Amino acid sequence: MASTEPSERKFERITSRGLTVLELSLLLSLWFFYGAVINSRNLEAFNLQYAGVEAMVERRQFSLEGSAVPRFQIKVYFDGDKPFGDTFLYNGRQYAAKLPGQFMAGAVVYFFLQFFGLSYFNNYLLTSALVTFFTTSLVTAVAAVAVFRIVREFMASHTLAWPLVSALSYGLATTAFVYSGIAYHDALASGYLVIAFYLVVLLALRPPKGRTAKVIAGAVGLLLGITITTSMLPFLMVCVVGAYLVSLRKWDLTLWTLIGGVVGLAPLLFFNAVSFGNPFLPSYVAGGYPESYLHWDLQNSLQKLRFYGWQITLYAPIVWLGILGLAGYPRSLRREQFAILALFIAMAIQTLNIESHGGCHYGPRFLLPAMPYAGIGLAGFSYLRGRTSKLLAFAAIGLVAASSFVVSFVGALYGAMYCDTDVYAFWAYLGLLRNAGWKDMPLAVWLAAPLMLSTALLVYSIWTCRRFGTMSRRV
Repeated sequence: MASTEPSERKFERITSRGLTVLELSLLLSLWFFYGAVINSRNLEAFNLQYAGVEAMVERRQFSLEGSAVPRFQIKVYFDGDKPFGDTFLYNGRQYAAKLPGQFMAGAVVYFFLQFFGLSYFNNYLLTSALVTFFTTSLVTAVAAVAVFRIVREFMASHTLAWPLVSALSYGLATTAFVYSGIAYHDALASGYLVIAFYLVVLLALRPPKGRTAKVIAGAVGLLLGITITTSMLPFLMVCVVGAYLVSLRKWDLTLWTLIGGVVGLAPLLFFNAVSFGNPFLPSYVAGGYPESYLHWDLQNSLQKLRFYGWQITLYAPIVWLGILGLAGYPRSLRREQFAILALFIAMAIQTLNIESHGGCHYGPRFLLPAMPYAGIGLAGFSYLRGRTSKLLAFAAIGLVAASSFVVSFVGALYGAMYCDTDVYAFWAYLGLLRNAGWKDMPLAVWLAAPLMLSTALLVYSIWTCRRFGTMSRRV
């Protein structure tokens, strides 16, 4: 007996190290890929996302006016006395009709980029690409790893195949891929939220004790607070994750979660108080954008239901399989199954009961917060009985994910500012891609080699984990 213990410990060290390398290589591969396809068309079209960053860092103000960068001298148009577009005037100052989290995250990156001589004025495309790379691209890649870990926690067979399928389907075959190359509030908030959900899953299924549990609870609160600071779109989903945490009845962690939540919300409250004189007055209310308010209108809800139905079907059909697969999870995961179902319902309530559908976009942008959970749902097919049924499900997911990837790749490569939203953008973009090239992607040349190395490491780490038995036992 004693002679077998050293070999078992060695086995666990090898497999644990292999999984760490796999997760790291998965993160780097997705991150570098997202960065490589960041394109100048998005950087130009979504210049407002970077105007707020420049204002915070260079002029130490939350309002946008006064920039020396021509791209940031954005005019405010009015439809009567109401602002038209994404900026408005308030007490003579110009503000973006967006929550400040995206600008604050970008400001941290831009502050350090200036030490290397980079600025929006001197090199707009490279600077904005790097701000995107270290914000949305990175957060989306980390979110994909969170999906990988969540599925591993859920799996009964402990295989790596289903966690990888779930993570890669979310990261490459949904609208999340399209928006990974833009410093975008909804994309950032979606990433923060699923990372928080993973931490709650950890507390539920493999609860740590003592200080570690308190740190995790504080991190959950912080991420939920930052999610709201960044975007109000997933507000109801934040409430669901909070309810999931409460259902664990870990009352000793309540204080730490609340502290984290207050810290996460503090930047939003400070921004509102300084800009509008009221910490609870968000920008879209101050600017007068009623199309973002929840209200009940059956005709509007039915119209939105049809709109999102065909958008999912044509842009991200893998989402339908993820929703269907959620039904396959076993009774032992009933609480987690209901939590994810509640997240989908919360997203539906939000998107079906507002006037706006997100304006110009490629794919269902307002459904970004739901995309990770569709990826998680795919693993429900692993609980099918019979090897043939599982193989057929796996093959079907592979085909649908491949088609979803192609559609998302075209959108990520060419741009997300497509304003004729009643027309399927894929075919139009596919033709326009013939005129695109490496010159349109500021980071592609620099990230090509790291991307190939990290992808090779990912393939090797998958083989290593399989070789040492991680496919059949948990570490």
